Order: sequence, then structure tokens, then C-alpha cells
Amino acid sequence: MPSEKEYIALEDILSKTSITKYIETNWSSLRKIGSNYITLCPFHDDKKPSLSISEEKGLYHCFSCKAGGNLITFVKEFKNISSGEAIKDICDFFDIKFEYKELSVKDNTKKASQLIKLNSIIAKLYNKVLIEGKSSEIAIEYLKERGFSKKDIIDNEIGLAPESWDFLVKFIDQKNLNKGYSEEIGLIKKKENNNFYFDFFRNRIIFPIKNRQGSIIAFAGRSLNNDEPKYLNSKESQIFSKRKILYGTNKFSLLKGKKPKFVYIVEGYTDVLMMNKIGINNVVASMGTSLTNEHANEISKLSDKVVLIFDSDEAGLNASFKSIEPLFASGIDVYKLSLPDSFDPCDFIKTNGKSAFIDILKHVQPIMDSYIEYLKIQYLEKNKALNSIINEFLSKLIYVSDAFKKDILINNFCSTFSITKIQIEKKINSLNSVSLNIDKKIKTDFNLSPIEIALKVFVENIKSRDPNLLKEIEEVAKPEILKIINIIKKDLNSEPAKILTMLDDETSKYFSNILFASTEFNFELSDNIIKECILKTRLDNLKEIKRKINMKLSNAKGLSSDDEKALLLELNNIIKEEKKIKS
Repeated sequence: MPSEKEYIALEDILSKTSITKYIETNWSSLRKIGSNYITLCPFHDDKKPSLSISEEKGLYHCFSCKAGGNLITFVKEFKNISSGEAIKDICDFFDIKFEYKELSVKDNTKKASQLIKLNSIIAKLYNKVLIEGKSSEIAIEYLKERGFSKKDIIDNEIGLAPESWDFLVKFIDQKNLNKGYSEEIGLIKKKENNNFYFDFFRNRIIFPIKNRQGSIIAFAGRSLNNDEPKYLNSKESQIFSKRKILYGTNKFSLLKGKKPKFVYIVEGYTDVLMMNKIGINNVVASMGTSLTNEHANEISKLSDKVVLIFDSDEAGLNASFKSIEPLFASGIDVYKLSLPDSFDPCDFIKTNGKSAFIDILKHVQPIMDSYIEYLKIQYLEKNKALNSIINEFLSKLIYVSDAFKKDILINNFCSTFSITKIQIEKKINSLNSVSLNIDKKIKTDFNLSPIEIALKVFVENIKSRDPNLLKEIEEVAKPEILKIINIIKKDLNSEPAKILTMLDDETSKYFSNILFASTEFNFELSDNIIKECILKTRLDNLKEIKRKINMKLSNAKGLSSDDEKALLLELNNIIKEEKKIKS
């Protein structure tokens, strides 16, 4: 996390730039719509302009793929470079004199070739250690237990990084390999405050990561002694970006140009390798990161349908559902397969064989059916707000282009949550998201909740920011908003662009979405709007609690009389609290 001084320096840089000038010069022409500009989004396969740019705020936001941030974020994502390189690029473009340490010079094609060659040499070394090494028994045994033979190890160039701090460092020195390049791609690391180098991968099974052309661009290391993290990937570099690369795409060449019906997406390296072993080559893994728009674009070149085969635990479910938006945005139909008994594909195939796995692949289901059931659990058991549930459903639904499919999903959702179809359609078509008197004072996109409106009004009207109002927002805010509030509390005068630099990627995109929701409100009524939004949020929270109680009372067949009395008492207390707030 950068220091406060660095944030100030970055803000100074951004104040001397023009985000519209940079994007128009380096990407595409802009068209002015109201106070903002629009253009095609470079972060997904955009058919119509969906990237909105605010010159006044120095921010951009895509309403389709949800990419967003300031100029530094744009350059970093657009050119796939580090933050330091992005700052240098911006300074060069606008002729800004600024000293920023640890900036790396842009690499050329020749250098990329040299980095790939270096990885190839190291892959052969690790592979030799695994096959011939004296201390490889544990690794060989692990791979054997997972179902892989010596031939599999050779064919897939699987290797072993020995349990040594300087095995690779010594090899690099002996062979006179480029130590700077080795550090740059994450094979070795330099100890702080001295020139002592040590191996990055130690006591780990090594899986080479290849691009579609079959070149080794990075490595993944699997721990042999339960060290955390279980898997380590090579660092980001000129030739490797986790948000763009999918493990396993090199095997698609075996399909000889034939487009597969599905692309299977799994979680683990061994899952890919085992499916490859039984002849399924149309399979990839995202290497421990959420599926990105870049991943989805890559997949769309291979097929227009995917099947997600993730773990059935909470983490696996979340990963599956996070994948919906980028895949839908790329026009891909998404299906989900849950393997029985908590198997992953590798274990299932090893235990049950190829035929059983091929058979179970026939039992996929559309992911939105599974998602609606998941939302029901979140609502009833995890106390998630109904308004939030609806917004999450709609955030996926907007990417369903087929009107017939969309109508079926709406009917399914309404039936599950005991709400009318009219309510959902009204939510979709309405420009107003709140009742009371707010609709007379502010107009905004349907997907903003009252508390998000309160935050937006507070942020946009810097001159009237009141710490007491911020405290009230904080009392009813959800976790994403609390992250933003914690930043604002440090400096009530922070500009939105500065706040964005201090947030993690997910929260930054969320905040960007709030900032770019179209709004019209009277600044003189800011305090009243915020207070009414907070009041509406409190009432909505109580309404959701009531709904959950009623659903439990009507759906729970085995409810005991004591539990029923407790729920009825809670319901009565909620109704009293509602009356008190309204009075």
C-alpha cells in the first residue's frame, strides 16, 4: 500500500493530465454526451460505446464490463503494465517532470523472446530434478496418487523445485544466465537491503504455464509440505499476466481447428492435466484468480458455451457466480456442473474412470438456475438484504440477451422470492430506486440502493460534507461502503479520483459504478437527501427481516412451537420499530 505522500504525489500528477485527451489519442475518438464523453470500451468486446469518461472527475467507467478508475488505472489495464510504468507513461505523454523509483523500462519483442527462452531452460532443469533427483520421492508419490505416470510428467514437463534457498541461484550463476531477467519474471528474489538472491520456488512441484503457442511464460508451484499458500504463481511480467492467461490453452491446438461445443473451466492444474490425459483438451483453469473480461474474451475465441466445474464449497460457488458477468458480457452461455462427494475432476476421473466422467458431463445445468437457488440461501440463512439480492440478480440478468430466456429467469426468481413480476420489471425500467420524497429531489440509475445514493451525494458535494452525516451513513452501510468511508474519514476533502487510488480493485470498480450512475439533484438539499436515504435504508432493512421471518414461517414444515413463537415475537417487535421510525 503506497504511503500518504505517494497519494498526494499521484494526485498532483493527475491534476496536470486530461483523461479524455489520453484516451482519445491512444485508444479511440470520443463523443460528448451531456457532461461526459463515451467511446468503445477496450476491456471487453464492445459492440456499442459503453465506456463513459468524466473529464471533470478524471474518471472512466464501463457500464457493461464494470471496468473503471482513474487515468493510472486505465493505462495500467490498457497496456498491461505495472502502476509504476503507467505513471511513467502518463508523465511522458503529458511531459510531466516526476521522479518515481522502481520504474522499469518498456520491454520489446526481443526481450520477451529472451524471457521465454530463460523459462524454457529452467523448466528443463526442474523436470530433470523431478525425474532424476535424489529427493524427488515425495513429489513423485504425490503425482502418482493423483493419477499421473512418469510419461505424464515428461509429456507435461512437470518439475520439482528442491528444498533449497539457492539451488536455482547457483544454476543461474554457473550457466551465466541473466540474473536481472530471472528476478524480473520471479524465478529468484533479492533480499531487502543487500544483493543476496534466493530461490522463489522451494520444495514445490512445478507446473509450466504455457500460452496458446506452447511457449512457457510462467510457472505454478504446488507446496509439498502444506506451506501456505498451497500454490504460488510466477510474478506478473511482460510475458505473463494472470488476468489474461488461462492454463491449458496450449492443448487446444490438438483440436486441429475444430470449435468445441463447450470450454470446460476448472480450478486446478491437475484437473486440466487429468482431463487432457483422457482426451478432453478443451479445458482451462484460471490459476487462482477470478475470471476476468480478458479471460472471457479469450474463451469466446474458442467456443460460445462454457461449463464451470468448480468445488462445491463456498469459495467454489462464489468463484462460479463471479464468472457469470464477464462470460455473459462476451456473449457466452454458461453452465455449471457439480461433481458428487466433493470430488474435483482429477480425483473423480482417477476414482471412477473416463466413462463415468464423460457420462456425468451430460448433467450440466444453466448457471442462472443454480444462482437463484444460491441467492435464496443467502437471503434466508446469511441475512442478505432483499434489495441487494434483487440488484445482484439484475446485475447478471442484464447480460442475458435472449428475451425468452430472460423472461423465464424473471419468473423463476419471482416465484422463489414470493415477489411479483411487475415489481422486477418496474425495478428494471425505473430511473428511481427509492420512495419517500427522494424521487422528487434526485434521479439515479435503478441499480443504486438508497445508501449508495447517500454516499454518492456526500462524495459529490465536497463543500457540504458533514462528518456527522458520514457517521450516520456508516451506521447502516454494507462492507463495500465501509471501505470507502474509512478512506474518506481520513480526509473529508478528498477528490473522488484520489479516493479511488486508495481502494483495492474490486472496491474501486464498485465505487466507480456509484460515481458514474447518472444523477440529478439539488446541492442545497444534500443533507435532506442523505437523511432520507438513511431513513429509507433503515426501513428497508426492517422490511427484509420481516420478509425472512414470513418465509421461514411459511416454508419451514418442521418448525417447533417454540421456534414459531420466537419468530412471531420477533415479527411483532419489528413492526413496532417500523412504526416508531415512521412516526
